[in-house]
Amino acid sequence: MSSFQTSIGTRSSTMIETSCGYLLQELQMIWNEVGEDQFEREKVLLDLEQECVEVHRKKVDAANTSRTRLHQELAEAEAEFTHLLLSLGERSFPGRPERMVGTLKEQLDSITPALQEMKLRKEERVNQFRAVQGQTQKISAEIAGQSELGDSLLAFKVNDNDLSLKKLEEYQIELQRLHNEKVV
Repeated sequence: MSSFQTSIGTRSSTMIETSCGYLLQELQMIWNEVGEDQFEREKVLLDLEQECVEVHRKKVDAANTSRTRLHQELAEAEAEFTHLLLSLGERSFPGRPERMVGTLKEQLDSITPALQEMKLRKEERVNQFRAVQGQTQKISAEIAGQSELGDSLLAFKVNDNDLSLKKLEEYQIELQRLHNEKVV
């Protein structure tokens, strides 16, 4: 824990103790003046302690839920990044942080730009695949003597799991083959 965090924790703990201590002293003075019996005093103090524990438990539970959510978001971001890397056929990405260090929020913030860049690369690659597949379909239709394709031009779907340059090159080779066949 950093000295700043320790300082904040000590300061807030001291403030709570001071304010709670002051309020308990005030309650003791009131009880003394009123003449509250010891059994009632202990019962009220026990109730106060239980309420305090419940409030703290709720805050700890909320913080734990937030931590769990951040762990999940980080795991999902890393998994998505890895999936994109594999589907694009790339071994590495220079924008990806080498080691994940720091708080969960810092780790998530460090992978987010690389993940966004990979999403853009995927979108560009999908557009390249669609363009090549569209041209391939158009030339195939022309070779088959179909002048109008209608909705069949929109029928192809890009396989998101293999967007590698090797696969794109295969489609481009097929497009070139069809183009040469059409010309002859």
